[in-house]
Amino acid sequence: MLLRSGRRLATLEEAGRATVSRKRRERPDLLARLPEAILLEILVRLPAKSVLRCRAVCRSWRRLASDPAFLLDHHRHQPELQLISSYPTTDGGHYIRRLQAVHLRGAEVRPFFVLPELWGFRGPFDSSCDGLLVAGYDICNPATRQWAPLSTNPKLHIENIVGLFRHQPSGEYRVLYWTHSSVPPTLPILPGDVLCPNEYRVLTVGTSKSRLVDCPLTKMIGALGPIICGAPVILNGRLHVHWTMRADVCYHKILVFDTVAETFRHMIPPSVNPRHAMHLLDMSGRLAVATSKDGVTGVSIFLLQDKEQDVWAFHYRIKLPVMDIRRFQEQGNLWAEVVSEEGDVLVSCYGHLLHFDKKGNLVANFEYDDDDLPVVLPHRLKESLIQHTFFHKTQN
Repeated sequence: MLLRSGRRLATLEEAGRATVSRKRRERPDLLARLPEAILLEILVRLPAKSVLRCRAVCRSWRRLASDPAFLLDHHRHQPELQLISSYPTTDGGHYIRRLQAVHLRGAEVRPFFVLPELWGFRGPFDSSCDGLLVAGYDICNPATRQWAPLSTNPKLHIENIVGLFRHQPSGEYRVLYWTHSSVPPTLPILPGDVLCPNEYRVLTVGTSKSRLVDCPLTKMIGALGPIICGAPVILNGRLHVHWTMRADVCYHKILVFDTVAETFRHMIPPSVNPRHAMHLLDMSGRLAVATSKDGVTGVSIFLLQDKEQDVWAFHYRIKLPVMDIRRFQEQGNLWAEVVSEEGDVLVSCYGHLLHFDKKGNLVANFEYDDDDLPVVLPHRLKESLIQHTFFHKTQN
């Protein structure tokens, strides 16, 4: 009796294993019969890492997920991620550089990559555009782990980068940067004037083509010249840059660079205290300014109403619960940054990255090691799997 029961049980187990095995074999066939239109609707919404994995499933999936039209559509569907740089220590006590991205709506931190020495990055993250990131003398795509030098001329030092942009008529990616001018001034110098010691140039990425462009920043108050605050905002083919002054004299200037004509013009900023911190934002396709006295207690948002007349209007004010924030870090400085068109704020402190909404409510607390300071970079990035020729030149 026991022998029969044992045989019967073994038979059932074998039948069960056979059914599971058969279902596993049938699963790829069921997926293969899925209509391409539905499959594309699924793939286009996946993160870049998941799409790369799906390419390895079968030839038909690889064909669909590699088509240029799909790659462009995939990039358009990706959420805009806020970039974070952190510096955790290794076992040897040395700091390493790690790039992460915060998906605000998903309340998650996505690891992008660690920057080892062999990548050859020589400088901070300078600019981002269309899923591409400029770091030092290099351009990279964090989603595909591809990188290349900005210029094919190793003697051309590309420093002091203003912004990366796509030149619409040619489809080329170009970098606006400045260097110290070696040309003697030709304009009349009035008493009290100090000429800006910089000249502005445009480089086509992946070439040695660098050319001079005229810039209205000629006369400045202060001998050190202007510096860029935050990241430029690209709207309607124009790159908006916030400039301020070092040393004792403080003021805010907005310079607008037309990425098609490659010309400059001044824009009048909102009337804010020149000593308050200020940075530019893209709010639903409209230029905005965030300004704060100390960067923590509160942030005021101004919205551009008339881009032709440079008319600004107060939008709203964000008040942050400083006492609640201080329980995460009792001593030392705190850094708050408005990072979305909805008014989301990220606050950096040792061991924590705090996410608040525009009403000052704590939405999420991303925890880090106690000695790790997450830094909110002035850049956002939408993942892209679009291929670029300047990466292929480096790989070949």
